Amino acid sequence: MKHKHSDNAGLSLVATVLVMMILALFAAIGVSLVTTGSNVAVQEERGLEAFYIADGGLQYAEKANNFPNYDVSSTNLGDGSFTVTVPTLSADITAATAGPITVSSTDGFIFNPGDATNYWIMLCGVTGTPRLDLTASNTCEKISCTTISATPAQFTVCTRGRDSSSAVAHPGNATPSSASVVLMYSWKTANPTPTTIATRNLARNDRCTSNTTTICVNSNTDFADAGFIRIYDATQDNIEDVFYSGKGNDTTACGGACTACLGTNGCTRRAYDGNKKGTVNHPFGVTTIVWQSEITALLTSRGVTSGAVLTNIQRVVQGTVRPLY
Repeated sequence: MKHKHSDNAGLSLVATVLVMMILALFAAIGVSLVTTGSNVAVQEERGLEAFYIADGGLQYAEKANNFPNYDVSSTNLGDGSFTVTVPTLSADITAATAGPITVSSTDGFIFNPGDATNYWIMLCGVTGTPRLDLTASNTCEKISCTTISATPAQFTVCTRGRDSSSAVAHPGNATPSSASVVLMYSWKTANPTPTTIATRNLARNDRCTSNTTTICVNSNTDFADAGFIRIYDATQDNIEDVFYSGKGNDTTACGGACTACLGTNGCTRRAYDGNKKGTVNHPFGVTTIVWQSEITALLTSRGVTSGAVLTNIQRVVQGTVRPLY
């Protein structure tokens, strides 16, 4: 008896092959997904590591407090490295340059809260420090500008030599090691509200060396324990920056009839004045206003991690430093 060959066997073979192909495809997709997921996880981990390295670099520069130049060259940290930069002057300017003033970055610069129509910057030589023996080549100069742009990074329509500072030439990045640092300068109209010189004059030679030569004010509420103040008595050449340390709230600490003062641990008059104009006499009364002021360094820290499989990953962290010295 002759048997017919069934077509079902051929169909079963084809179906088996198709199932095996589908399973192989699924396996390949699974391997690809696992590999991709693993790479993404590694990249995310390294990105997070780069962020923490950048943040560590920022904290390193803040603690070093190397006023005015907070730059840190590439420094190893963990499995990567960080580099910290502060805005610098990109092109040389003369004493007469009114703008544009081209800088490496304008990120983070804002209107001065004490002068809502201007950006205030301070150019300082990298070797400059806030003391009275600055030379003309590294004088810190205050400048107000009405407009700002990000690309190109510039300040325009500027007034030079503000607040009794002197307009001088400043080097740019043609010689990076000596390029002037660009800081942000501001003073506050509230919190703390300005106060006034009280009871006694802040005389020309008063340098907070005793309780009777501290800076006697009507109130030091909310003023920092140490910092900068801007003393204003209507004459541009009499506006004075003072660094002070310590504050007092009784006649013992402040001397005489003064019950609130700044500078119980000392003060530096004309803190950023490199042209040696000297201090001036500030009479007590409502016309001599004392503002809490700030000099702010705008730092950018770049953290980088590297690996054999993936390319370098970089993360950027920005922060500010209000330097004391």
